[in-house]
Amino acid sequence: MSGPTSDEFVNQVRAAVDIIDVVGEYVQLRKSGRAFVGLCPFHSEKSPSFNVNAERQFFHCFGCGAGGDIFSFLMKLEQLSFPEALHKLADRAGIAVPQTQQEEDTPEKRTKQAMHEAHQLVSKLYHYVLTKTPYGVEAVKYLTKRGMSEQTLVEYQIGFAPDSWDFVTQFLKKRRFSQELMVEAGLLAKSDAGKVFDRFRGRVMFPIHDSQGNVIGFGGRLLGSSQPKSQPKYLNSPESLLFNKSATLFNLHRARPYIRKRKQALLFEGYVDVISAWQAGFTQGIATLGTALTEQQARMIRRNVDSVVLCYDGDAAGQEATSKAIHVLQQAGLIVRVAPLPQGSDPDDYIRQHGAEAFSQQVLLQAMPVTAFRLKQLRSQYVIKDETDKTRLIAKAVEIINELDSPVERDLYQRQLAEEYSLTLGDLKWESKRVYNQQKSERQRDKVASTWNNSINNGKVTLAKSLPPAYHTAERMLLYYMMRDEEIALRVQKECSAHFQVDEHDALAAYLYAYYAEGNPEDPGKFIHFVQDDSLKQLASGLAMMECKEDVSELEIGDYIKQVNNYPKRAELERLREEQRSLHLQAAAADSEDARKQLEIQAAVTGMKILELENALKEG
Repeated sequence: MSGPTSDEFVNQVRAAVDIIDVVGEYVQLRKSGRAFVGLCPFHSEKSPSFNVNAERQFFHCFGCGAGGDIFSFLMKLEQLSFPEALHKLADRAGIAVPQTQQEEDTPEKRTKQAMHEAHQLVSKLYHYVLTKTPYGVEAVKYLTKRGMSEQTLVEYQIGFAPDSWDFVTQFLKKRRFSQELMVEAGLLAKSDAGKVFDRFRGRVMFPIHDSQGNVIGFGGRLLGSSQPKSQPKYLNSPESLLFNKSATLFNLHRARPYIRKRKQALLFEGYVDVISAWQAGFTQGIATLGTALTEQQARMIRRNVDSVVLCYDGDAAGQEATSKAIHVLQQAGLIVRVAPLPQGSDPDDYIRQHGAEAFSQQVLLQAMPVTAFRLKQLRSQYVIKDETDKTRLIAKAVEIINELDSPVERDLYQRQLAEEYSLTLGDLKWESKRVYNQQKSERQRDKVASTWNNSINNGKVTLAKSLPPAYHTAERMLLYYMMRDEEIALRVQKECSAHFQVDEHDALAAYLYAYYAEGNPEDPGKFIHFVQDDSLKQLASGLAMMECKEDVSELEIGDYIKQVNNYPKRAELERLREEQRSLHLQAAAADSEDARKQLEIQAAVTGMKILELENALKEG
């Protein structure tokens, strides 16, 4: 920046933007007492530990410790600098950035800006070529045949890359974009001989956006037979500074409001499936980008919704991908259902052949729970020729059913299985109990083995954490109230003869003294922004989130101060007692009478020091 960031401008932006609204675009929040809670976007978790304080405008995760104000949130989540986060929020609030606050033009910022600008221009170019030039005629025919309307082409800015080696290369060159940078961005490619050329040629182009709607890459579908057979049918942009396919979900920016409204996401394998579903009225569709679902993508879904319907292809590869995705989604804490598709069919084919109504009634509304899907898959893997095959299948089915936590669900599936294979419910329940006991025994054996191995590897057994010492709790309580009351902070500064024993607590107290010395208000949210150190910022947000009574007496504050002041004395007292014990042991083992007497004298002197300290502690 050309000048320092003024507090006035920062406070203006902070006052104009609500942290609940901003965080709510990334995290599904619900009201809980005085705070809003949700799943942390910074680490994987199944139970919400991420808290946002609407009144004080800060957040804290009790799971991973992340915390801070609205600027910290954007900086951490989107890897922004403070000026970038500040300006993004200013734009959101419609606040003009003062000339003195213009952002510093760093090399990394210039690189990202150039990549974003180039992707936006090339996206418009591809769309223009498709809809306004002769080059796009065959592509339009292909897309129309696939059932895509003109409105859909515009909504998704679908385009066409001509079958040319330098169409985009020359376009970017005339606009003075660095060719090396455009290769790095993934818009161009370079041969082994060093020749730069268009990465996408003869392909229908689908722009890929980040969660905020910025074009960061492309997916290209090969059109015609002029390309070499070695070329893949679908080609995505390579990884770049902008594009990470493992952390990107196609159409999320567009589908997010519909996902939250309907409290369910539809997860497809490809972008064409998403577009067909959107056109048919199913607007909560998202997709991975040609790779298996990742934990990061599953967490992105979980931040927005609790439930997801998997709608992968009906072939063997699609069903295998479904099984893998189920595990990843359940690990992220999502409720999963699986939509059935006929063998060899994909969602796009099904919608075009049977229509939106059939897709709704016969596919989405028939979505089955994970257990039903697994049992269906199990049946398809067995050819029952005799009673032995039947027994094996039933045993495997019972294992799957036993994994259910709900006894009601287990009973339901057991009844279905008994009816399907002409068994008595009693016999099946007996078999279920036998298999359950066997599974339990195996799990216990594995647990013992794991514990034993960990003990060997670590050389010790991990014990439960003990309660923190009294001075530690006292310091935390004091900091909590100091953030809310300047008089308490001044009293602590005056009466605490000892420094806080925890280094981070002592550093945070120093920040508080400086904060109030500059005339700042009693506001934990503003104080958190005042703190410069990230780890201390997280500590402050965690302390501010503690559930403590608001009205604290002077006596209680005095007790906390006494705990802090007394700790050095207590530590010294413990050291002297240990020293006295050591002297007595040495005296007992002394080789001579003189040595014994000398050690006993030293022990007596230490005893007098102990008595003095004990009296001092009693007197307060």
